Amino acid sequence: RNYIAMLFASVDGISKVGYYTGTGSSGNAQNIGFQPRFLIIKRADSSTNGEWNVMDTVRGLGAGNEKILYLQATDDQLDSNQMNISSTGFGFEGGSMNTSSAKYIYYAHA
Repeated sequence: RNYIAMLFASVDGISKVGYYTGTGSSGNAQNIGFQPRFLIIKRADSSTNGEWNVMDTVRGLGAGNEKILYLQATDDQLDSNQMNISSTGFGFEGGSMNTSSAKYIYYAHA
């Protein structure tokens, strides 16, 4: 079997590893201390909707038309408008990365 490991760490002002609980509604702001240019978000409490969601500013993160890549899929990128970006973090317009009571992990990079 082949395996790959990716290890991430928080560095003030550069990167943040964290978790949140979904609310199922707009908002749910995550204050990470900087404006993210790259995000990976994964649901951690269920294999249902357990995609690795990858977004970046090159593909529209923060511009209202994110193009989400799924690391485990062979599909094209998905056009979406699920994220709100601010100078201190990110929040949600709803969608599959903010399901009510679901647990998520994330990696954000400036």
